[in-house]
Amino acid sequence: MRDLGAKDIQVRRGVEDSKAFAKGLNNSTTAYDLMLIFDRIATGKAVSPEASKAMIATLLEQKFNDAIPAKLPKDVRVAHKTGSITGVRHDSGIVLLPDGRQYVLVLLSKDIKDDKLTSSVMATVSEWIYQYEMQGRGK
Repeated sequence: MRDLGAKDIQVRRGVEDSKAFAKGLNNSTTAYDLMLIFDRIATGKAVSPEASKAMIATLLEQKFNDAIPAKLPKDVRVAHKTGSITGVRHDSGIVLLPDGRQYVLVLLSKDIKDDKLTSSVMATVSEWIYQYEMQGRGK
């Protein structure tokens, strides 16, 4: 991650590593670092163009779609990674528009009390950014 420019991301444990979690070892990141990582993937500069394409293919298979893609049109694809733990919910990725344009979106939250409300707010923010891209800046 450091080679991609991400300076603050910390990977201290794997998914479902309850022993590390019990010791207080948690992963952390910043919106900026995630933006850099997803930008490198989107532009084919994460490891190699081939590896970047493979990463996008994997990210397109995300099963948890209640945030970034939830309120977007069905022809918009989202290559994204969600993450959550008590009080925290994230969704970050690449939004692929039907006309070939794409953009990176990073949504992070903390100190949340209602997961469903937080996901709904994230979906609305994603929808607003999509509308801006399509109506404002993009077209």
